[in-house]
Amino acid sequence: LSRIQMSNVKQELRFKYKDADKLPKVLEDIKDEIRKSCPEVIDDGSRPFRAYFTNYNSFWLDCIVDAHFRVKLLGDAYYENRQNMLLAINRAVKKNNIEFALVDEEMVNALFKAAK
Repeated sequence: LSRIQMSNVKQELRFKYKDADKLPKVLEDIKDEIRKSCPEVIDDGSRPFRAYFTNYNSFWLDCIVDAHFRVKLLGDAYYENRQNMLLAINRAVKKNNIEFALVDEEMVNALFKAAK
């Protein structure tokens, strides 16, 4: 069995350009929701606990959420914790009335055009 007592969940998020001004608040709310929903999160500074705006892309803004937990990487506890983190992210996004940037027909057409 694994002796690793900690796990890491990293999630890349994409938001619409129209919501750029809301990113600092939503990213802080994401961390707050994770703290409330995932009691095993390590937020004492000994491991990274991050939520940052990281990049401009052609159609969306990139953000990263990176959290470490006192949960073994194997078994149901890991997946339950991961699910709780993802649901916490969703609650924070909804709370701030923003939407994830999803690939739509316009993006697909532009990407194919650029590839030619």
